[in-house]
Amino acid sequence: MSSTYVPLIVVTAGVASHLFYFKIGEHWLYPTRYIQAFLLGCVVTTIAQIHYYNSPLRDAISFTAQYASLYLAGLYSSLIIYRLFFNPLNKIPGPYWARLSRFYLSFQVGGAKNLNQYLLAQHQKYGKFVRLDPHGISVTHPDGVEITMGPKTKCTKSEWYDTDLPRSSLHQTRSRAVHDRRRRIWSPAFSDKALRGYENRVQRYNALLIQKLEESHGQPMDMSKWFNLYSFDVMGDLAFGASYGCLESGEMHWAIKLLNDGMDMVGVQLPSWLFRLLLAIPGAAADHFRFLNYCCEQLDNRMKMQGKLADPDISHTLIEHFNNSDPESQKAQLPILQGDSRLIIVAGSDTTAATLVHLFYHIATQEGLLDRLRKELDSLVKPGEKIEHVKIQDAPILNGSINEALRLNPPVPSGVFRETPDEGVVIGDVHIPGKTVVQMPLYAMARDPELYPDPLAFIPERHGSRSAELMPYKNKEVFHPFSTGPMGCIGKNLAYMEVRLVTANIIRDFNVRLAEGETGEKLLKGTRDHVSSHPFQLVRPRQHSANADFPAVHPRPRPVAAVF
Repeated sequence: MSSTYVPLIVVTAGVASHLFYFKIGEHWLYPTRYIQAFLLGCVVTTIAQIHYYNSPLRDAISFTAQYASLYLAGLYSSLIIYRLFFNPLNKIPGPYWARLSRFYLSFQVGGAKNLNQYLLAQHQKYGKFVRLDPHGISVTHPDGVEITMGPKTKCTKSEWYDTDLPRSSLHQTRSRAVHDRRRRIWSPAFSDKALRGYENRVQRYNALLIQKLEESHGQPMDMSKWFNLYSFDVMGDLAFGASYGCLESGEMHWAIKLLNDGMDMVGVQLPSWLFRLLLAIPGAAADHFRFLNYCCEQLDNRMKMQGKLADPDISHTLIEHFNNSDPESQKAQLPILQGDSRLIIVAGSDTTAATLVHLFYHIATQEGLLDRLRKELDSLVKPGEKIEHVKIQDAPILNGSINEALRLNPPVPSGVFRETPDEGVVIGDVHIPGKTVVQMPLYAMARDPELYPDPLAFIPERHGSRSAELMPYKNKEVFHPFSTGPMGCIGKNLAYMEVRLVTANIIRDFNVRLAEGETGEKLLKGTRDHVSSHPFQLVRPRQHSANADFPAVHPRPRPVAAVF
């Protein structure tokens, strides 16, 4: 064969690699294998040049570099041309360069970790369908909720959920059948009976938080910090039968700091293959694996306590199922159980803390809301009487306030990731091609006047007596802060119980307002979106008199002024 045609053949091989392999199916999970295969091909080519053609080493390396470059040129030229001109998703409006690479999105939001703000701006500019990257779009059309997440959906979880393989929690399981089987194992841990058993444990941390508020004597407190300490202590107890001791020390546990730092990286919105590549580089993700190892150690310690706890915790059912399995099944289940241990901590604490911070921001800034909440609480629980969840679980103003906080400041602000089936789906009158990743950003949807009349107003009755007016029936499924459908959050009722109880306990005994000079602007605009919401601190602690310029909104038996 004439050497004249070799460069053309190599370029063609690169084009064919894209069209007939990389463009079809998923190939992102093991990026190191492709790098290794490419480098191995380069080494083999160099050795062949030396051995069979007696080429000097320098010439052999030059030859290999030349043809490796030609192969890559063919591969990436095909990829770029396809993405810019032939990808069926190009009909979806959005920034032009979003067609080319996920890195465009990373550059837009990676610094501020503000995907929710970015998506809001894009939807306000382009409408209900926005292009995000070569394979993904953001949708705010209300029909999309049922189509992508409803009981009869044909959509599945996207590749994003596989980034931690082989550890795969309930949340990360992409197979519907496997997810359903795993969810049945989880279900007893979130039954009504189980929740009643958790209540006393939650109340212990409520009392400890109240104690810390009393000790502040009205000085400004960074409630972003304290609600985080509270939520992690609660979930440490409910997950592993032991508190992290955060509230007692007033400091975040080192493992939780690792978690927050690791989640911050997720907010950069890197391509999944690059995230997997970073995990494979020795030392590049040391903190990530240190946290995972900590979760495994906590799980090991908890497994040793099985059967010895007076009150079962969330892990009880999971460990019981594991212990009753045969050794071969246990070997397969262990990575999933380890993933679940991390899920309980992250999903049950980060999201609860974010909800509490935003809820109390609204309580502090909505005129008359604190009075209304107290009046409702007094009608349900006698002064001095212990607040039990059964007495407040149906309180309309309390529930409406929680739901409004969840609507305006959802704990997963940019939505979850769902992949369309091969045949695609139709949302509204728009056909979405198969294998498209669809996000439905709750933060942007909450600010759409077509979905929520007077969207920026905080109106608790929106979720009760005024729902027909402020949440039109056809759009009720739009409000889904815990996701929806068969893969919705299994811990929804536990989260509501925690938030109701701690809120009721605080507002009964404390006045609530922003500290002097604090507007909450940094909270609303500076909160980071790393899949779950990570609130900016609400106030920097500084000296402040408990009685100075502080209105007695509602005198209590113990009138302590807590400034948020």
